[in-house]
Amino acid sequence: MPLDPNAVPSLLRALQHDDVYVRIVAAEALGKIGKPVAIASLFTTLNDQRADVRRRVVRALERIGVEIGGAQVVPGLEQALSDEERAVSWTAENALRRLDISSSRVVLARWYDTSKKHAAG
Repeated sequence: MPLDPNAVPSLLRALQHDDVYVRIVAAEALGKIGKPVAIASLFTTLNDQRADVRRRVVRALERIGVEIGGAQVVPGLEQALSDEERAVSWTAENALRRLDISSSRVVLARWYDTSKKHAAG
């Protein structure tokens, strides 16, 4: 059953709900609906205290990026690359690879370069 795009305003509010599972479901639903209007709120939710929420937000951004061509979601995915939780940063890395657009390739190249310098020094 397809999700109703009219649910976006309620889902955006749900991203700030006290219940972690409500936030997770909201992020997943926003990714499935794929409306660019959700991007700014998803970026904000990348600061959620729960890593499982942040990881779902990254996946939602990936889905939206694939749907709309991607460049708008790259800044949020770049932010998620430096997440303290490896599962979140790994998901962001894979999302940027999957987008495979010039801006995502630039971000990944810069990140790989920085990672190499940290590993060597």
